[in-house]
Amino acid sequence: MLGLEHFESLGEVEVAKPAEVVPDTRKKKPKPREKTDFSQRKGIPPTSLEDAVSRLNSMADEIARNGYHPKYTDAELKALAETGDISKERYQVRFMESRHLTNNGAPGMLGAPMRGVSGNGAKYWSTSFDQLEDADTNARLISEKLGLDYDPNAEYTLIVIDTEKAVPLTGVKSVPAAFDKVSEFANRELPEEFPKRFTDTVMTPEFQDQYGWHYQEAVDRKFLKSKWSTNTEAFERYLDTTDLSEAEKSLLKQRMEMQGTVGNNQYYEGNGLTRDKIAGSGNHYGAVETLNFERQPVNLQQLEEASAIAYVSKGFK
Repeated sequence: MLGLEHFESLGEVEVAKPAEVVPDTRKKKPKPREKTDFSQRKGIPPTSLEDAVSRLNSMADEIARNGYHPKYTDAELKALAETGDISKERYQVRFMESRHLTNNGAPGMLGAPMRGVSGNGAKYWSTSFDQLEDADTNARLISEKLGLDYDPNAEYTLIVIDTEKAVPLTGVKSVPAAFDKVSEFANRELPEEFPKRFTDTVMTPEFQDQYGWHYQEAVDRKFLKSKWSTNTEAFERYLDTTDLSEAEKSLLKQRMEMQGTVGNNQYYEGNGLTRDKIAGSGNHYGAVETLNFERQPVNLQQLEEASAIAYVSKGFK
């Protein structure tokens, strides 16, 4: 660009000196915040565990710039839950409290110990990398996307699982988190505790609503100390204050026992999806979810040494 010295004054027009230019004091409008575009990421898997970790960590900056936006709409999530099986995706994601990384000083497992008819290993709920990519490593965001109550006093860990390497070691059996599939799993693995006649009664939208309501009442009235309690004795004391029949009380108590063993909590939707508890997300559902049962007791250290898992983050809040 040419400077002012390269232009001649025509006499009647005086060229202003640089120092005399009046600065523009008007406030400039900030550039509108662009919504995160996930259209090129939907269904695109990582190329490796390292790529998965990198992509999840990069979302922190993305969310800081543009805010949180769900990767999938409710309609898309429902379609995925009804027609797909995310457990078949190679890269799965496990979110849990960091206190479970160890068990009595030894390496912990991906989930809580459970003994079933077909084996003895870890039981846990998970989702796929594709489902959780939009929540990065923000513990509150992930908790609420997965329909969990965030505990600000807890520390969390996020793990990516390469199922091609993990399945031969763990013998994991995975089922969609729908009423019928979870019922079949419980009938098969825990037939004495949760027989078909029981799951036929309690694994319905109507009974789930009833269970969720009474569970919340027990929390609000201080019978249960927290929203993740499975203290059946305390729950029974609450039930005894109601006008429910003994048969109804028995079913509700057994339903809590199922929550303690299988993990389908008071927020369980029964359609394969988690409840979205993120304020302002615009979605009712958070992610398509899977129930997993590892039939071989393989700990986290063994999985890491086999390059079957990678830690995205440990001990974050």
